[in-house]
Amino acid sequence: VPEGVAKVHNAGWESVSKDHSILYHDQQSIDEYMARDRRDWPAVASVYKCAFDSMAKSDLAKLMLLWDHGGIVVDIGHVPRPEFEEGNIISDTDQCVFEMTREGRTNPRFAACQAGHSAVYAAIMRFLTVPFVDYTHKFPYNCAKRIDIFGFAAGFMAENQEIDGKKSVLKYKTGQLNGTITQIHTNGTFGELLETINFQNDTLRDMELELIGASEQEHCMNRAALKNDSYEVDIASLLDVVGYKTQNSTCTSPQNFIGSNYNEGSIIKGRKIPKFVHMTSKSQCFTDFYTWSINKWKFDGYSLFMHDDIAVDRLLSREWPEFPLLKEATSCIATGAGLADLWRYLVIWEYGGIYTDIDNEPGPKFLNASLITDDMDSLFEQEGGGFPSQYFFAASPHHPVMYHAVHHTISRLMEVQSISEQMVPFVTGPGALKCGVESTIDNGYPSKGIYKDPSTNRTITVVGSRREAGAHAYLKRSVVINKKNEYTKMGMLHYSKEGDLMKKNKVKMH
Repeated sequence: VPEGVAKVHNAGWESVSKDHSILYHDQQSIDEYMARDRRDWPAVASVYKCAFDSMAKSDLAKLMLLWDHGGIVVDIGHVPRPEFEEGNIISDTDQCVFEMTREGRTNPRFAACQAGHSAVYAAIMRFLTVPFVDYTHKFPYNCAKRIDIFGFAAGFMAENQEIDGKKSVLKYKTGQLNGTITQIHTNGTFGELLETINFQNDTLRDMELELIGASEQEHCMNRAALKNDSYEVDIASLLDVVGYKTQNSTCTSPQNFIGSNYNEGSIIKGRKIPKFVHMTSKSQCFTDFYTWSINKWKFDGYSLFMHDDIAVDRLLSREWPEFPLLKEATSCIATGAGLADLWRYLVIWEYGGIYTDIDNEPGPKFLNASLITDDMDSLFEQEGGGFPSQYFFAASPHHPVMYHAVHHTISRLMEVQSISEQMVPFVTGPGALKCGVESTIDNGYPSKGIYKDPSTNRTITVVGSRREAGAHAYLKRSVVINKKNEYTKMGMLHYSKEGDLMKKNKVKMH
C-alpha cells in the first residue's frame, strides 16, 4: 500500500494488534481465493470475476472470508477509535456483530462473525439470488446496495432479545435457526467505532481491486463456476435414491402399483436432457384415475422414476454443500406440497430429466416428448400467468435455473414470518421457480423462444403461450376428477393439510 496509508494503519491498529491477527489481503491472494472451485457457492467465482465495480468485488470477498474463516472485516479506509481499541466491542459470547448508524441503518464498513454464521449466508445470498448483471454493468453498486446487503444480514430472521443502549442482541425467531446477531448502535453514548481516513481520491483508487478489461468480459461470462456442462448423470446414485432394488409392489386393492422403471438407453451420449421422467407421490400405489394419467408418461426409450415419501426424504437428507442451509430451511416447510416443490428443483438439478405433477397428461404437442431434442438444455411451458411452468419442466443436470430456484426457496423459507401462514405458491412454488428463471436470464416472464444465460452459456427454451396453456396444447393439467377424494384414497392428506406435516416435523409455529 502507499507509504502514507501504511503509516496511518500501523499507528491506528497498533493497540488492536497486540491480541489480534491483522491480515491484509492483496489483489493476487484474493483473486486466487475467490477463483477456487467450490460446491457450496459455485456462482461466487463468476460474480466476483465479472463484477464491474471494485467495491462489489471487495464486499463479496469479505463476506466469503467471514463465511469460511470468521473474524472481523473492515474497509481499508478506516482505523479504530478508542471504544474499539479498548476491546469492549466484541464479547466472547457474540456470534455475529454489525454496526448500526444513528439513522438505524447497517454500516457496511465493518462486520464481525464466527465462521458459517447464518447472517453471513443471508448476505451472500443477497448477492447471488439476483440476476448476475445486477452487480456487473446494469446497475451501479452504490452505498444503498451495500446497506441493503449488510442490513439484510444484520436483521436476518431475528427479533429483539436485549437492548442495553449500546448493543441489541437479536435472537432468531422461534422455530428457525439457533444463534444470535449483535447490533452495535452508534450514538452519543457509545461513540463511533471507526475513524475514516481522509485519503486523496487517487490514493483510494490505487488501493481498489482491479477489474477485468472490457475485452475480457465476454469471455469471462463463459467461464462461470456454474458451467458444469458435462451433462453426466450418476445413475447409481439415482437408483439408490428411488430405492430401485427394494421396491415393494404390494398395494391394497383396488389400488395399482406403479414403480420406477430404468431404461439403460435413456442416457444418451451427447444428449443434454436425459430421458427421465420424475414424479412424486406418498407411495407407489395409485387409484385407477391416477394410474391412467401416469401411464401416459411412459414414453418410448424413457425411464420413469416414481419417488415416494421415503425417496424424497432420502434425497433431501443428503449432504448438499452447494446449498448450505437446505436442512434448516426444510424444517420450515409446512405442507407436503411445499416439500415436493423443493424436491423437484433438487432432483432435476442433480440428475436432470422431466418433472411433471402426477395429475398431468401430455398434450398433443408433447406426445412421446419428441419436442425435447438432444441439444435442448431446458424446457418450460408459458403458463396462464405468463411465467414459466412449475407443474412441468425439463432441464439438463446442474442447470442454473434449478440452482437459483433452490436458493430462492431457501431464502424465502428463511424470511417467512409465520410458518403456519406461509403462502406456498410464493415461498416454494411457482414464485420461487420464476425467480430462478429471472436470476438466470433477467426475465421472469419469458415468452416463446430460446434464451441464453450470459454467465454460463446455458439456455432456456420456452414453448407455448397463455392461450395455448389454457387450450392444453402442451400439457393437460389436473386431469384427475375429484382430486381430493383420490388423495384420500391414496393416503395423501399431507399434500393438502398443513397440520399433518407440521406435526411430523415438530415445527414450532408463532
